[in-house]
Amino acid sequence: MLFSKEGLSKIDYALVIAVVLTVFIGILMIYSAGFDPIDKVNNGLYRKQLLWFIFGFILMIGLAIVNYQSLGEFSLHIYVILIILLIITTIFGTPVRNTRAWLNFGVFSIQPSEFMKLGLVIILAKYLEIRERDITRLRELVVPALLTFIPMLIILKQPDFGTAIIFIPILLTMLFVGGADISHLLSIVLIATIAMVVPMVLTYREWIGAEGSNFLLDFFQDVNLLLVVSGVLLLVTLVTFVLHFFSVKKFLRKIYIPGAVISLGLMTSVVIQKLFKVYQKRRILVFLNPDLDPQGSGYNIIQSKIAIGSGGFFGKGFLKGSQSQLGFLPEKSSDFIFSVVAEEWGFFGALVLLALFGFIIFRCVQTAFESKDKFGALLASGIGTILFFHILINIGMAVGIMPVTGLPLCFVSYGGSNLMMSMICIGIMLNIRARKFVY
Repeated sequence: MLFSKEGLSKIDYALVIAVVLTVFIGILMIYSAGFDPIDKVNNGLYRKQLLWFIFGFILMIGLAIVNYQSLGEFSLHIYVILIILLIITTIFGTPVRNTRAWLNFGVFSIQPSEFMKLGLVIILAKYLEIRERDITRLRELVVPALLTFIPMLIILKQPDFGTAIIFIPILLTMLFVGGADISHLLSIVLIATIAMVVPMVLTYREWIGAEGSNFLLDFFQDVNLLLVVSGVLLLVTLVTFVLHFFSVKKFLRKIYIPGAVISLGLMTSVVIQKLFKVYQKRRILVFLNPDLDPQGSGYNIIQSKIAIGSGGFFGKGFLKGSQSQLGFLPEKSSDFIFSVVAEEWGFFGALVLLALFGFIIFRCVQTAFESKDKFGALLASGIGTILFFHILINIGMAVGIMPVTGLPLCFVSYGGSNLMMSMICIGIMLNIRARKFVY
């Protein structure tokens, strides 16, 4: 038992302390972000965050006790339930900032897409454990890809690009740890790159009025024409593949493999072009050059960089950040909470927070290596990927090296669903670490 004298000695107290300290910093920063320096009152969001932390801590303890192997046994049930919740949310959810991603229950609301990330990790871990010997075959990647893209497309329909984009690194990381062929993974990366770059280029040219300046790009400006071209290319790829299957001519591989990558990339780009709202595509463009829209999409990045830069080495002090306290910094309790940390606590405070994050991620990697079973290693790597990319994208967004996607900073940003999902992740990590002595 975990709470026996022997079990208590196996708990990773350092990880628990690091997480509690990180959440405590977050609650302090949410208090500061919600403080009105004129009326000397607070909007009270920090109280809700504290309550969610208590619930999250209880869930963390619960997941640390229950054997994580049972998660694999119910992985399909968990996945299907979360998919149903996603569909219900997409149809009946409460709209918040143009996104229908929350289910409202009166006194509280939840964001099912947050928990879907963990649900995907669990079912991929179980599938890759079962198919460990065959995962090097290309056809074995079809099921993991479908398991990933189904929730992604539903979340994009909400639309919530920031949450959806996390599913790609989860898939790639877990396939890598699961033993998939590197060339297959590179193909997936290339498909994703084409799928993202093409819509951005077309949107940028439309935004700056560059139509007519390049015949080739003008030709592809029509997404329906782009779909036709990708379809023809896919047909050629399939024919070449069939010829290779029957004739075993090796040179045909040099045709159908690049053809499949390009055609699938172009088809996916058409889907993205149709699903993405204009403001979402412009957010991605603006991070490259905020001055393209300084009063619109670029405003958030500009104000965030001002806040971070003005903090200096030791910061302006708690409740003394001019950008955050005077209301210049938008979404300061959630998306740009790191900017509040850097402005009030400076480079030193930001470094302390990064050190805590670094330790948490290190424990995830260490657990993946030390786990005595494949399922545990895959769970740890998937959880580490969720946390790492949340941290990377959110902080990168705050300093202007990532597009503004609305992705929260785990353990720190205001938001109950993300905090509870993060605490559940830590509970599973504690479970894997404690039970590695049993196998």
